[in-house]
Amino acid sequence: MRVDSALQDKKGYSADIGFRKSTGLLHFDVSLFLINYNNKIGSILSTDTVNFLIYNLRTNVAQSRHYGLESYVEADVWRWLHGLQSKTSVMLFSNFSLISAKYVHSKETVIEGKRVEFVPDVVFKTGLALRRPKWAASYQFSYTGKQYTDATNAIFTANAIDGLVPGYKVMDLSAEYHFNRMFTVSGSVNNLADARYFTRRADSYPGPGIVPADARSFYVTLQVHL
Repeated sequence: MRVDSALQDKKGYSADIGFRKSTGLLHFDVSLFLINYNNKIGSILSTDTVNFLIYNLRTNVAQSRHYGLESYVEADVWRWLHGLQSKTSVMLFSNFSLISAKYVHSKETVIEGKRVEFVPDVVFKTGLALRRPKWAASYQFSYTGKQYTDATNAIFTANAIDGLVPGYKVMDLSAEYHFNRMFTVSGSVNNLADARYFTRRADSYPGPGIVPADARSFYVTLQVHL
């Protein structure tokens, strides 16, 4: 990674509009947003003119425009069907973001119209949480769309420090049980399906290259309240 000696501050503006509603059983929030940057700072894949090595140059790339939709909804479907007095709660939730982030008005044709690095086009999370007086459990599924690591949207480079970061899916599971006021046991399984994926590329330690995400992991905890 090298930094442009003529790097300038970026300037921009943002606007958003939305609607939210909250009741005892239903909560939701929907919004539209627009973000515009001039002299957006980013990374460009460059080649050294002396040794011809490929490196990332951090510089003012171009004007960038980001716009999209963000939404969140949460509903207790069990108490919706059986009444607020029910001791059981089944909460469904969903978080969805749809994003378009591109470079515009660039003097470099290789960058014009390309996607801004490290901005996935889709981020989606959903799941359910089940709760009873003595125990609770929750499940979450998440999906993150593909993204790029430099402003040229290179899919592959020989040194692997830049390139495509494919979309990935991850599932998590957790639960807890209260034996009494003193003892509680809880556990969690992260990356339940043991998905193989990565979220970033590094040009130094622990790289260079892709940095794999954690494989399936779990823990169990016993809490003692004195």
